[in-house]
Amino acid sequence: MELMFQPLKRYVDFNGRSRRTEFWLWFLFQMIASLVFSILKSVIGNTAELLNFLFSLAILLPTLAVGVRRFHDINRTGWWIVFPLAVLIVALIVFFSVSGGAFINNLKSFSDIGPNPTPDQAMAIMTALTPMWWVFLAWFAASLVTFVFNVMDGTPGPNRFGPDPKGRGGDTSVF
Repeated sequence: MELMFQPLKRYVDFNGRSRRTEFWLWFLFQMIASLVFSILKSVIGNTAELLNFLFSLAILLPTLAVGVRRFHDINRTGWWIVFPLAVLIVALIVFFSVSGGAFINNLKSFSDIGPNPTPDQAMAIMTALTPMWWVFLAWFAASLVTFVFNVMDGTPGPNRFGPDPKGRGGDTSVF
């Protein structure tokens, strides 16, 4: 249980390493908090949304810090944490550079579509949105890479970011 709240103790500490257990327990804590705020929203209404926003803002830095330390544990730079966002931005720039004009023109033509589009209108919407799948797929692939990194075991022994949080020694020789 102590590892679940370790990111709060190391609130903005972007140095060192964090074990998989610490990272995933922090993730679990965030999911539990999200569930609690969803239940609160049904009980007390929109006030819970404000509380959820404030909570999310309060845990943003420790979430980033534990993510960076997790990458450090597998001997990778912490900048990998922005990889999915960078890929998304580049994919959007490429998408809008290549077919942005046509996409915007299609959006303008959708203004007269009501809540029940005809089959032709629905097909026009799908045709206009289909190229956006490439943006989603690029972002998904980048997110999958970072997910795989986060489930990898840390580097045994010390690495360039500090000592092994599991306490394993640096001697990995067989003989």
